[in-house]
Amino acid sequence: MVLPEDPSIELLRDLLSGGGPDEELFRSAHLKLLEEMGGRVYLRGLVEISNNCRKNCFYCGLRRDNASIDRYSMRPMEIMGSLRRGYRLGLRSFLLQSGELLGEEHLEMVAGILRSCSSTMPGARMVLSLGELPEEIYDRLRIAGGHRYLLRIETSSPVLYGHFHPDDPLHSHGARLRALEYLRDSGWQTGTGVLIGLPGQTVEDLAEDILFMKRMDMDMVGMGPYIESPGTPLLERADEIFPAETRILLTLRMIALTRLALPGVNIAATTALQTLSVSGLERGLLAGANVVMPNLTPERYRESYNLYTGKTRVRDTPSEMIDDLRDRCLAIGRELSLYDPGDPPHFKERTGRGESPDDDR
Repeated sequence: MVLPEDPSIELLRDLLSGGGPDEELFRSAHLKLLEEMGGRVYLRGLVEISNNCRKNCFYCGLRRDNASIDRYSMRPMEIMGSLRRGYRLGLRSFLLQSGELLGEEHLEMVAGILRSCSSTMPGARMVLSLGELPEEIYDRLRIAGGHRYLLRIETSSPVLYGHFHPDDPLHSHGARLRALEYLRDSGWQTGTGVLIGLPGQTVEDLAEDILFMKRMDMDMVGMGPYIESPGTPLLERADEIFPAETRILLTLRMIALTRLALPGVNIAATTALQTLSVSGLERGLLAGANVVMPNLTPERYRESYNLYTGKTRVRDTPSEMIDDLRDRCLAIGRELSLYDPGDPPHFKERTGRGESPDDDR
């Protein structure tokens, strides 16, 4: 299967609806990945540094008004300990993730972590997923040592976005879009992604999401199925949620079509996909994904970073997780890549600056 360079909304909608054999779609996406980027699977070590959040999104377990979870913020020494353990094991890409927070103490703590990593972890790519921040803060964090930024748009449809967020300036689709554009244009390797299977979402919405990510010229994509979460208003629409296997299939089709439409980007086989399907890792990789994210967050905090029901909680040590990932990748003919941050070729193509964003600091 060959996807046109500028696929139509009708074609994408048909394929997302199951209008063609899924096996052929997934095989085509996997072959495209091998052709463009090789068969290596890159590791991105995840550290969930805080579950505090100023936002109140209707679908998220970390939403501000959810009083049922224990809030925490990791100390800098704990964060650095987690990062260094991963680095010693061969990881060279690390994601610092938190709820959306402002405040000088929090942001300077993150900047300090980045500066420390720049001086003590050569060759590492520091990835941030901290939500919408002022432009000057994005610049400050990039100068401090940030390389990549993930800001999921959640849905490219402003109307659908409005259904899942409070109607106030803090939850503005336009503001999120402007933040994403600024990140892309200011030197970051930039990623976005969407939730798949939201109540009321259509395959046409998802097709538009693929075209949006192509139009936005993204370097990284992280997509996962919507999973219900206690303490969220969206549970009131539980009868509108697709069955789990439908959400899994839609996610795999989205990964495959995104790989065909954006062949040189990094695409993650997300934790949410693995939560809904015990073979979600393998299925995601065989549909065109090339990034996996072992969780390096200390176990004492993992229980409280509860984005959704049933979030996979691996209690293995980082070393055991890597061994398990290596075995699972080998079982499907893929190679786990250590000591390599896995810069997406698309970033070089988009910027002409080379793979590393360090040069323009």
